[in-house]
Amino acid sequence: MKVAKTLGLILLTVAFVNAQKSDPVLFTVAGNPVHLSEFEYIYNKNNGKDADYTRKSLEDYLALYTKFKLKVQAARDKKLDTIPSLIKELEGYRQQLTTNYLNDKEVTDRLAREVYERQKKDLLISHILFNLSPNATGADTVKSYEMAMNAYKSLKSGAKFAESARSLSNDLSSAGKGGRLGWFTSMLPDGFYMLENVAYSLKKGEYSLPFRTKLGYHILLLEDERPARRKMEGAHILVKKAKKGMPDGAARLKIDSLYYLIKNGASFEELARQSDDKTSNSLGGNIGFFGINQFESTFEDAAFGLNKDGDISTPVETSIGWHLIKRLKREEELPYERAKRKIQNDITRDSRFGSAQSTLIEKIKLESNYKEKANAISNFSAQMDTNFFTYKWKVPENLAKEEMASIGNISLGSDQFAEFVRSNTRQRLLGADNKDIKATIRTLFNEFVAQRCLQFEEGKLEDKYPDFKSLMREYREGILLFEATKNEVWDKASEDTTGLKLFYEKNKNNYKWEQRATVHEITVDTSNKKLAEKIYKYCSKKGIDKTIAKFDPNKTFISYQRTIAEAKNQDALNGLNFVKGSMTELKPITPTQYSFKKVEDILPAGNKTLDEARGYIIADYQDYLEGLWVDELRGKYKVNVNDEVLNSLIKK
Repeated sequence: MKVAKTLGLILLTVAFVNAQKSDPVLFTVAGNPVHLSEFEYIYNKNNGKDADYTRKSLEDYLALYTKFKLKVQAARDKKLDTIPSLIKELEGYRQQLTTNYLNDKEVTDRLAREVYERQKKDLLISHILFNLSPNATGADTVKSYEMAMNAYKSLKSGAKFAESARSLSNDLSSAGKGGRLGWFTSMLPDGFYMLENVAYSLKKGEYSLPFRTKLGYHILLLEDERPARRKMEGAHILVKKAKKGMPDGAARLKIDSLYYLIKNGASFEELARQSDDKTSNSLGGNIGFFGINQFESTFEDAAFGLNKDGDISTPVETSIGWHLIKRLKREEELPYERAKRKIQNDITRDSRFGSAQSTLIEKIKLESNYKEKANAISNFSAQMDTNFFTYKWKVPENLAKEEMASIGNISLGSDQFAEFVRSNTRQRLLGADNKDIKATIRTLFNEFVAQRCLQFEEGKLEDKYPDFKSLMREYREGILLFEATKNEVWDKASEDTTGLKLFYEKNKNNYKWEQRATVHEITVDTSNKKLAEKIYKYCSKKGIDKTIAKFDPNKTFISYQRTIAEAKNQDALNGLNFVKGSMTELKPITPTQYSFKKVEDILPAGNKTLDEARGYIIADYQDYLEGLWVDELRGKYKVNVNDEVLNSLIKK
C-alpha cells in the first residue's frame, strides 16, 4: 500500500514538472504567475500580422502587458472584483460566450452549412394540410394520418394536386389557391424544420409522402425552383388608385409623368416626396431591405428584375396603385466563412438547434459517466396523486428521497426533480390529454437531466476549452482595469481642478497658438446688388463695425460670424490669404442674400489658456497621473521576468 502511494506521488510530481516545462512562467507580479501560453495568446491577438517575434516587438509588448498586470493586481487588492455590479457584468459576458460552447460544434456546423446551401435557391411550394393538435390523442393521430395517406394514394392514382387541395386541405388560406403557399427559402419559420427538409428533398414536380409538423399532416408539392433572390434595398414612389376626386386612369397618368421626368434627369428622391406612401416619402422613397413574400408578386418581380444598383423600373401596378421602383443595393451571396456566424446565430433561436444540443447532452453523459437508477421513474410516478395534471398539484410532503441519477460526482435526487416538476407547470399540463403519468414524468425527467448536463458542462468550460478560458480572463481583467483606471486616473483628472491648474502652469508652454487670423463671414440680406457692392467696398476699408454703423445702425440686414483660424485651418480660411484685410469676392447666396469673408486681424502666436486647451490638458494630465500610478505600483509589487523563457520566444 505504501509503495502504491509513493508511486502515485512520483507520477504526480512528474506530471507537474512536465506541465511546467510545456507552459513555463514568463513573469510574475506580486508572486502571481503569467504563463507563456497566456502571453503568446494575447501577443498574437493584439498584434495580428505584426506579431513578428523580434526581440524589440516582444520586449515592447512585455512592458505593456506587465503594466496591465500591475493595474489588475491593484484592482484585486482593492477588492474591486467583489463589487456586485461588476460581478453581474462579468456574468453577462459569460452567458453570451457560453451559448457558443454549449452545443455540439460538429452538428451546428452541419446545420449552418445546410442552411447556407439551401439559401442558394428559392422554392415554390404547395401543400395539402390535415389539421392535428400537437397534444392529440392516439386515435385522432391515426385518423388524421389515414386521411393524409388516402389523399396520397389518390394523387398516386392520378388525382390533380390543386383539386385535391381545394377539396381536402384544412388550410383555408391556401386551399382556394390549389394549396399554393408561395416562394420560400431557408430558414423557414421556427417549428417547420421538417417541412423545410421535405421541401428541399423533392425534385421539381414531385410531391411527398405525408409528414407531420405542429400543424398536422402535410403532403407537399415542389412546383418550381429558381436561384435565390435573397434581399435588396429599394425605394419606390407610389400613386394610389381611386383617390378621392381623381378620375379613372389618373393614377396611371401621374406615374407615367413622374417616370418621364426621372428619365429626363429629375431626381427620384425629390419626386418621391410626392409619393402616397407616407412612411417612406420623407426618406426619398427608401423602404429598406426586403426579401421574397413581403410584397405582391408584381412588385417583387419588378424589383428583383432590375439589373444593377440605381436602375429604376417602368410603372408597376399592384392592388393599391402604381409604383416606380429603384434598386439601391442587392444582397449578394457571401463566402461560407463570412455567412456562417449570422446563420449560426439564427440557428440557436430555432428548434432545429435542439439536435445540436441533444448530441452534446449525449456526449456529456458519456464523458461524465452518467448513471440512472433503473426504478427511479417508477418509484417517483407511484407517489403522484390525481392532481398531478392540474394546477392544484404540490410536491408530496412525504416524498421518498432517493438518488435518481448522477452526473460525474453530482447526485440528482428525487427532491430536486420534484422541484423541477413543480416549477414547470406548462410541461406537466401538456400530458393531461393522455393521462399517462409515467410517460409525462419520463419526458420531464429527460428535460431535467438535459438541463443539469448543460450546467455540469458549463462549469467545466474553462478546463475543456483554452480559448474560452482566455476570453473569460480578458473579460474579467478588462473590467477590473477599467474600474481601477476610472478611480485612479479618469475621475481624478476630471475632478481635481487644483491639480489640473498646477499641471497646466507647469506645462503651459506645451499648449500654444500659432499666428491666427480673425475671420469675419459677413451676410447682407438684400436683393439690391448695388447696395451690397457699396457695403462690400466700404467694409474693405473701414471694417465691419463702422460698416454696420453707417449702413445698418438698427442691425436688421447686415450680420457676421467671427472665427479664429490658424494658417493650417484651410476650411475656415477658404479663399482667403493669411494677411490682414484679405477678402473673398462678393457672392450671391440666394436672390435676396449676399456674402463675403474678410481677415479682420492677425493675432500673434502665444500660449493657450486653460479653457482653450482644456481637452488636451486633461488628456495629458491623465497620462501624467497614470505614470505616477504605475510608478507607485512598480514600487509596491515585485515583477520578475524569466529571461530564458523570453529569449526562447525570439525568432528574428
